[in-house]
Amino acid sequence: MMLTMTRGAALCLLLSKFSAAHLDILVDLLYYYAEEKSFAAPGAARKTPAGSRGAGVKLYGRDLRDYDDNDLENLLSKLTPEELEDLNNDFDPDNSLLPPSQRCRNQTEKEPTGPFQREKLLQFLEESAKKEEDWEEAVPYNPGVKRGKVWQAKDEEEKGGGDDEVDSLGRKLKDMEMPIEVDLDDDEDEDDIDDEKFEKALDRAPERDLVDLAGILGMHNILNQKQYYNALKGKTQDEYTGTSFTGIVKAFAPHAIPDEPVNQTNVDDCIKRLEGDDEDLTEVNINNMAVSRERIRNLIKAAAGSSHIEKLSMAGVEMKDSEARGLVELLESSPSLKVLNVESNDISPEMLAKLLRATLKTQVLTRFHADNQRASVLGNQIEMDMMLTIEENDSLLRVGIAFQSMEARHRVSEALERNLERVRLRRLETSSQA
Repeated sequence: MMLTMTRGAALCLLLSKFSAAHLDILVDLLYYYAEEKSFAAPGAARKTPAGSRGAGVKLYGRDLRDYDDNDLENLLSKLTPEELEDLNNDFDPDNSLLPPSQRCRNQTEKEPTGPFQREKLLQFLEESAKKEEDWEEAVPYNPGVKRGKVWQAKDEEEKGGGDDEVDSLGRKLKDMEMPIEVDLDDDEDEDDIDDEKFEKALDRAPERDLVDLAGILGMHNILNQKQYYNALKGKTQDEYTGTSFTGIVKAFAPHAIPDEPVNQTNVDDCIKRLEGDDEDLTEVNINNMAVSRERIRNLIKAAAGSSHIEKLSMAGVEMKDSEARGLVELLESSPSLKVLNVESNDISPEMLAKLLRATLKTQVLTRFHADNQRASVLGNQIEMDMMLTIEENDSLLRVGIAFQSMEARHRVSEALERNLERVRLRRLETSSQA
């Protein structure tokens, strides 16, 4: 007989199942979702888009958003110890806050049968293989009888063992024909067409010209890649591309591509100009620069006080969450920032979600690039949060984030298309009034 647990007892039993690492992660998650209340779109009274978090999902006849902490405690008090154990084992395998060893529940409840013995293991595998039934064969096996089609060599006459001239691929040139056929236009008058002239022209034309003709006609299946593109561009065929249909492309020296110039941006000068709200300074680019963390913080803080900065590029500067927190304030307060690039840094998925939610306050940012971060997998929970934020944002036109979920990629693409269509209609309206 199982006694009814009170809310406090159920909560204590649930917390007792968590390890110390799980409790720390639970506290971080509570802080993480508590910050969502501080990020709200300007039009808070508008309807929430379809598919929002908790919308349409009901539990005991009520929407999930209608439950408060007391209701959750009541739900926990109704769970049995077995259900609480299942709840404790239910974690997101993509959650970067959990160590890899604790992202999945322990499923090895079987008691060990003894120490490892290699001979017994091999004997067990051999016996299991003997007991396994063989696959069914469509044609039964008979010794000395071949099943299926038997390969037979061609006759010597078909091989033609003469002294004919062959090309570099071993094919006889005497029996080869030019794979070019001209289809005369049927709409023209028969009197104006002289078939003999076309035949003579093709017979007397050198193979180099026929190669060009095949490329112009789009017959890429009988040409190599260099011959085909030279014919389209009007370039002559040479010994490197081959002047015949049997030509082989020779190796060529690759073109030397110069390295990108070193970024010479003066960070200290940019900080002073941003603090002075310089009207001429609308773009700051410190990509791939070895900048200290303190200077990154000062630059972000100065950009938050500028009302003219439009583009901020900080890719490949080894930025971490401690520096990225200043970008949250920048996105919430800046009335002019339209492009933000923080690719190739060490920003966590949780901080990326905060940055996206911070764009809802001003809704001025149009392009947000944050790909190639420390965590290659964002996790389903973070992707859904980002997806809902992008759907609520009316200004974003480009988002550089690699989503793993098909639903997130599809819905984000639709939201960006709606924003682009809104910009197009606004531009048409402006041009019509002018």
